[in-house]
Amino acid sequence: MASISTRLSVRSKNLFTNAIGTRHDKTFSVSSDADRRIKTIKEASGSPALLVDASDYYTDTDITLFVFLKNGTSTSGKNLFVLIGSQIIARIKPGEYVMLPWHITGSGADLKVYSNDATNGVKVEYFAAKMTS
Repeated sequence: MASISTRLSVRSKNLFTNAIGTRHDKTFSVSSDADRRIKTIKEASGSPALLVDASDYYTDTDITLFVFLKNGTSTSGKNLFVLIGSQIIARIKPGEYVMLPWHITGSGADLKVYSNDATNGVKVEYFAAKMTS
């Protein structure tokens, strides 16, 4: 069985009176049929690009996908906007990334993305795998 290990570390010395330091480690079991690609997104807000079709995973039971999305450009101001269904869930600035457990409850809530540079596009690196536990 394949797995993905994540580590979230949050630290701050000057934000509050007391310093913050916490770390969370988690390993997820995932299916081995992962979807991983790098794609240049030239689509604008009116017609976002389909990254993951929910109907490829959803049958008649809810499932959860582990999703990783990264804005692959370093050019300032080139953003990616992530949608699930018609709801914008994130703006990813250059070099930033998002990880989330995407709980799919129907075949119509696809994962889509658009950029604010329809001429040259913005590179997105993404990974999606069905969580098995």
